[in-house]
Amino acid sequence: MATTLATKKQSAAIKQRMAEIRTELPYEVDDARVRVRQLTDWKYHMSRHPLPILAGAAAIGFLIVPSKRTPERIVIRETSRNDSVAPEPAKKGLMAGIAGTVMTLAIRQASTVAAHQINRILTNRSST
Repeated sequence: MATTLATKKQSAAIKQRMAEIRTELPYEVDDARVRVRQLTDWKYHMSRHPLPILAGAAAIGFLIVPSKRTPERIVIRETSRNDSVAPEPAKKGLMAGIAGTVMTLAIRQASTVAAHQINRILTNRSST
């Protein structure tokens, strides 16, 4: 096989390009590691897109937590053959209603305080 000036130039160009690749490769690997670390870091995504992540977490929490079912009280009454027996619904007392209202207000207040704290933390990190 004859070596010509064109093949020597091609060979030199290939060698030069391989040397460039060897010098750039460590930097590209480091950049890839940083990018992978960012993609798997939930704090990075939370700082970039807080509302969709919080909405998704709330939706998942809503689907995971089972709904509260109140047991029905069945009162058996003496009836004639023509009457049907219907279960009476459970009744809540006054204190249970007040306690439920207070707990609802406390949970709302706690979630508001938590949201403000998270917002403050994210704002401090992004400004730093």
